[in-house]
Amino acid sequence: MFLTFNDALVYVVSFFGLYTAIFYLWTLLEHQEKARTTTRLARAPRVAVIVPCYNEARTVGTTIESLLALDYPRGKLEIIVVDDGSTDETSAVAKRYARHGVKVYRKRNGGKHTALNLGLSRTRAEFVAALDADSTVEPTALRRLLARFTDERVMAVTPSMKIRDPKGVLRRIQSVEFTMGIFLRRVFADLGSQHVAPGPFTVFRRKFFLEHGAYRAAHNTEDIEIALRIQSKRYQVENATDAYVSTHGPGTFKSLYKQRLRWYYGFLSNVLDYKHLFGKKYGNLGLFVLPSALLSIFLVIVSAGYVLGKMALDTWRQLSYYAAVGFDLWEMLELNFDVFFVDTSAVMFLAIVGLVTGLVVYLYARSLAQDREGWTLSYAFFFLFYWLLFGFWWFVAGLYKLFGGTVEWHDKSKYEKVN
Repeated sequence: MFLTFNDALVYVVSFFGLYTAIFYLWTLLEHQEKARTTTRLARAPRVAVIVPCYNEARTVGTTIESLLALDYPRGKLEIIVVDDGSTDETSAVAKRYARHGVKVYRKRNGGKHTALNLGLSRTRAEFVAALDADSTVEPTALRRLLARFTDERVMAVTPSMKIRDPKGVLRRIQSVEFTMGIFLRRVFADLGSQHVAPGPFTVFRRKFFLEHGAYRAAHNTEDIEIALRIQSKRYQVENATDAYVSTHGPGTFKSLYKQRLRWYYGFLSNVLDYKHLFGKKYGNLGLFVLPSALLSIFLVIVSAGYVLGKMALDTWRQLSYYAAVGFDLWEMLELNFDVFFVDTSAVMFLAIVGLVTGLVVYLYARSLAQDREGWTLSYAFFFLFYWLLFGFWWFVAGLYKLFGGTVEWHDKSKYEKVN
C-alpha cells in the first residue's frame, strides 16, 4: 500500500501529539500530592516586588493596587516601581501610591532587564518577584508561591497565568492558550524542566542573582534566559499551580504578532545560547522537554504550510473544473450528506482520537486553573485558528533568526486603550 505524504504527516503528528499528551497526563497524576500547596508559612520572609514600566500609565495603578491587597504582612513587603524612561504619565500615577510605601524610581530607557536590575539594587529582601505593569495578582498568590520554597535548591517559583476579561476572538484564543500553559507549567515543574520564568510574578531567591549575576538582555526575553540559567547551575524552578496572576492580552493582531515574535525569537535564541543543556546530563530538560519543543515547532510549521497549500490548490482546481462546465454556485453549495462517504480510515480515526485527547487535556487544565467561566466558544476559536497562528509565528521567528532580523521590544500598538 502506497503511503502518501498526507497520511505520513497525520501519522507522525498524531503519534507525537498522543504520546506527549498521555505522558504529560500520567506525569500529573503521578505527582498529584506534590501539586497540593499550603498557604501556611512557618515564617514570613521579606519580599520585594519589582514592577518595571514603560508607558503603562493606564494599567500601573491597577497593578500596584493588587499588590497592596496581597494577604501578606505589610512590613515584610516592598513594592518597587521602576519607570524605564516612559513618555507618558506612568511615574506620576505610580507616585500617587508613595503614601502607601511604594517606592518609585525613574531611569533612562534601557530595556526591561535594566529596570529589573535597578530594582534588585534597591532591595536587600530575601526573595524578589517581578510583576509586569499590565498584570494583577490574587491576594493569596504570594503566600502560595513562597510555600513552594521547601528545598534550598529551588531558586524560583512560577505562578499560573490567566487572561483577564477575554473578550474578542484573539483574547478568547489566548485564554485557552494560557489555560493550557497552566497545565504545561505544572508538568514541566514535575519533570524538573521549566524553561520559562514568566514576568508576571515569578518569585526568586535573591541570592541567585548575587551569586550568578543579574538579569541579562537575553534577546528581550529575560524570563526564558533566567530559567535556563537557573537549571544550568543545577538548581530548580518550581510551580505553584494555585497562585493566580491575570494579564490583559493583546487585543489586535498587530500587537499579538509583535509579542509572539519577540517570545518565539527569544526562545530560539536563548535555547541556542544554552545548547549545552541538551543531552542526558541535564535530565528531562535536555533529553525530552527542549527537544520535543523544537520538534513540535517543526511539525506545526510543516503541517500548517502543507494544509494551507493543499487547501488553496484543491480549491483552485475545483473552481477551474466548475468554471469549465458552467457550474451553479448555489447548487454546488447544497449539502447532500451520505454516510457512504464518511471517512473510516485509520488516519481519520487517529485524527479524531487526537482531537478528543486535546479536549481532555484542556478540561483538565481548566480544573487546575479553577476556571468556572463558559469555554465552548473560546475553545472553538482556539481549535479553528490557533494552529495556524502558532505555525505562522514560529515560521516568521525562524526567518528572523535565520536571516539576522531585529526584533524590537516596544510596540506602540501595545498601548491601545484597555476596555
